Amino acid sequence: MFAALAGISLVGASLRWAMPDLDIDAARRMCGRLVLGVMLPALNIEVISTADLGHHLWQVPVTIGATAAFCVGVGLLVFSPRRMDGRLAYALVLGCAFGNVTYLGLPLLRALFPESQGEVTAIAILCEITVTSLDLVTAAVLAGHLGHVDGMASVRNVLRQLLRFPVLWSVAIAFTLRWLEMPIPPFVLSALHLLGQAVSGLMLLVLGMALKPEAVVTAFRLLGVWWPLLPIKLVLSPLAAAAIGSAFGMPPLQLQATTLQAAMPPQLFTLVAADRFGLDTETLAAAVAFLTIVSFLTLPFLFWLTG
Repeated sequence: MFAALAGISLVGASLRWAMPDLDIDAARRMCGRLVLGVMLPALNIEVISTADLGHHLWQVPVTIGATAAFCVGVGLLVFSPRRMDGRLAYALVLGCAFGNVTYLGLPLLRALFPESQGEVTAIAILCEITVTSLDLVTAAVLAGHLGHVDGMASVRNVLRQLLRFPVLWSVAIAFTLRWLEMPIPPFVLSALHLLGQAVSGLMLLVLGMALKPEAVVTAFRLLGVWWPLLPIKLVLSPLAAAAIGSAFGMPPLQLQATTLQAAMPPQLFTLVAADRFGLDTETLAAAVAFLTIVSFLTLPFLFWLTG
């Protein structure tokens, strides 16, 4: 299964040579907008309006949020602005905490747990809402600490922007339908299902398109700067999530899925957040590319270990 997922990402990465006349970066951005603006919201509404959410409605966001906060704290100790440029230090701190729970995590969970797709998809959605929101807010606070922006004003702007995020609106709509006990017409559910089925493959394809060979070369060149990201994000993060989730009494499937989500490499959105607030993205981008490739080796081991 991991080989199949890696294969799709490899296809996306090879498009730069297979289709030299295609603007890969523009195509990736366009596909990403379709995923976040149409397909993922459709999947959210279908899953949340029909899934049995239970206790993980609060356990998953709290576990992932607490894990991210722990990793931010460790990152601030390791990547101190007293020892390196603050723009670079805080960009790497973002990479320590916020994993790729959507473009890699969602298709991975749906592939690993085919008999529980509704439940693990709901877990991935809850992780996405938590991680992306905290990523933006943390970037705003760190940039404010550097004096690049007005910290509180940036946080307020971020919160206003999040309110326009299609994924959040789709979740709000789904929960409203559940609360009002309004049935969704079968043809609407069918349409949502068809859109949702295309999400996993397209996400992995987009992930592969984002992996540039030059970024991997840069990662090796700058390894001495960013290497602590690897043990923090791929080792400490899942350990923290497993400990926190166990303390909450999560059932096995929920705990395993959340732990795997915590083990994801840094999300691509960290680059967007870092760039928006004037943080250094060159080293972070190289580290994200390298950790994404390494995660295809560490995630199978973690799945075996937690299973």
